[in-house]
Amino acid sequence: MSQELVHQRFQRQAIIGRGGSGFVYKGIDKLSGQAVALKIINLDTAEDEVADIQHEVALLTQLRDAPNVTKYFGCFLDGPRLWIAMELAQGGSVSSLMNACKDSIIEEKFMVIIIREVLMALAFLHKSAIIHRDIKAANVLVAASGRVMLCDFGISALLSSNTSKRNTLIGTPHWMAPEVANSSTYDITADVWSLGIFAYEMAKGSPPHSDLRDYEVVRLIPKAKTPSLQEGDGSLGLREFVSFCLHAVPSEVRIIADSLAI
Repeated sequence: MSQELVHQRFQRQAIIGRGGSGFVYKGIDKLSGQAVALKIINLDTAEDEVADIQHEVALLTQLRDAPNVTKYFGCFLDGPRLWIAMELAQGGSVSSLMNACKDSIIEEKFMVIIIREVLMALAFLHKSAIIHRDIKAANVLVAASGRVMLCDFGISALLSSNTSKRNTLIGTPHWMAPEVANSSTYDITADVWSLGIFAYEMAKGSPPHSDLRDYEVVRLIPKAKTPSLQEGDGSLGLREFVSFCLHAVPSEVRIIADSLAI
């Protein structure tokens, strides 16, 4: 689609977010009248960054029909810029919802719904041999209808099978599984750990070690005591769920993941 046609198709409005590769705008698809999110990326950048963008677009295309994942409508060239049109989450991220709650803690009756919906997304991803690698409150969005969506696939990895391994140190440190922080091989079970930290984050208002800087957390996670929720941090069921997710032994996590169908 030419630059002229892009501007005929979409009306760009206010900035609603910013990532490492560009800004995200609220926009209107003039053909349908539907509100959309427009991620606009400058392609006049390093080759490895362009490769990362191509990787993200390829994954979004593959995930068009995935449940509880932000819907991808297409990408369009605008000179040296790429416009990626996606579903707009009018409710914002779970992180923004936490900021609006007392002590940044989400009530458990809402937490369990959010976790259930993220589990549905992960079940699809993992059966497709995809590791998200960055599950956290900022990457879980809520639509105006209340639908929960997993977003940001910029650092997701496509494996040859759901039993394949990776050894790349990538993700956001506070949510990182020990085997990832330790640069060991890991698989889809790394997402299960991050899911547990995400649940912990919603229950406590922040992830473990939130007072430490990223590089300190990366060094600490492989040797630190496994985080856990204490009595008073939620129901027994929630505390057990977090405990199930935060097993430091990946082989044990895989057994749990299989039982949870994630």
